[in-house]
Amino acid sequence: MSDTLRRIDALLTQAPKLEKWVGKWDRESLLEWLRLEIGDPTALDSWRQTGSVFSKPVVYSPILHVVSGNTPHAAFQSVFRSLVLGGHNWVKLPSSGLPEFEEWIAELPEELSVRVETRRDLPEAWLECEAAVIFGGAEAIDAYRKRLPGGIPRIEHGPKLSVAVIFEPVEAAAAQVVEDILRHDQRGCLSIQAVFVEGGEAEILSFGGMLAKEMERYRSKNPRPIPSLSDSGAVSNAREIARFRAANGDGVQLWESKNSTAWTVVYDAHPQLAPGPLNGFVTLHPFPKTFDRSTLGSEADYISTVAIFPFNETNAARLESLAPPRICQTGQAQDPTIFWHHDGMRTLASLVRWRDLG
Repeated sequence: MSDTLRRIDALLTQAPKLEKWVGKWDRESLLEWLRLEIGDPTALDSWRQTGSVFSKPVVYSPILHVVSGNTPHAAFQSVFRSLVLGGHNWVKLPSSGLPEFEEWIAELPEELSVRVETRRDLPEAWLECEAAVIFGGAEAIDAYRKRLPGGIPRIEHGPKLSVAVIFEPVEAAAAQVVEDILRHDQRGCLSIQAVFVEGGEAEILSFGGMLAKEMERYRSKNPRPIPSLSDSGAVSNAREIARFRAANGDGVQLWESKNSTAWTVVYDAHPQLAPGPLNGFVTLHPFPKTFDRSTLGSEADYISTVAIFPFNETNAARLESLAPPRICQTGQAQDPTIFWHHDGMRTLASLVRWRDLG
């Protein structure tokens, strides 16, 4: 049995624990993933003919992973990809740690655990990695650009946000999109922060009421963790701004949870996209005739995923002027498959270099 197949069999023991973080997968889907990204599931183990030469991919190793603390997903997904390829991993955790990820690493079978080291600080030696995968804000990414030696490949996943487009504002759409908004407390790059709704103002406001009802239902079944004072304060401030704008006839309407900041829906007649305070705060906008940067503003550059209802190719084609990296069905924004091109990049292929023989 090849080294690649042995690793896959070892990883299969982790499938139930990883499903929450990287999606559903099995042996056949991992082999197909390798085939699609590097041409042959066992190409890492031996030379394969490619045209008039023989070639093989070589995983960058060690790989430095700098992960953020908003959700553990980035850490799980990034290290999982490297483990599939057989790389050694140095994982720089946030100072507060990532308990779920650290618990998983501690329970890995030896064949995999020897390939992962974690630290909350950053040893200087780790800067001598062969490649770096960096998650974080613009300042953090810029800092690592300056610290890492020149020539080291960097895969950068900077700040992102996601949106939804509702072409038919019905209750089913509201029930689906609430999952995209509230799961993981709206902390990830795949969390929906704004919803664009096609139709007249009356239809959009009616949908706002449906969404508010679904937000309340979801929170009653899935209470959020106790928010920090700063998180609650940010939501309260955003609500006050919405109330002020509504009082001044600025095309704004507000729905909010009673006696808490558990969820908030704001209708804003202006289509410009702006990040909200998270923590269950979502903004409804009318779907503009031109759905691109010229209408949405500069934040359109940071869109990771657009969830649409109904999900079909015809509706997806209506987003071509924006050309988002990923379009999915509402309710599935936070559940990309392993075949997902993260920020438009091939996730396995970006972690290897190639050698040729001939």
